[in-house]
Amino acid sequence: MKIGSRVSIDRFGRIVIPAQIRKKLGIKAGSELIVELRGSMIIIRPLRDIDRVVDGWYEKMTNTRVEARYFRISGGKWISDEYVRRKLGLD
Repeated sequence: MKIGSRVSIDRFGRIVIPAQIRKKLGIKAGSELIVELRGSMIIIRPLRDIDRVVDGWYEKMTNTRVEARYFRISGGKWISDEYVRRKLGLD
């Protein structure tokens, strides 16, 4: 089902999301929304709990420093530390 409306932007850059769309998505006063730019489209969507979980995980992962020390493949194959560091972008 597609629901669409034409809205305009006021002089402060604000838009009003039509009541029918707000009700359908459960958006109320104080609800947080995510605004994304995809190509030439502006995407506005409600912030959900999973977004908060993913944002927290992403923050932890980007602040984690990993150092490669030894890397061995089972079956008797071996890769040098220099090769591993170069492939992982650690040098």
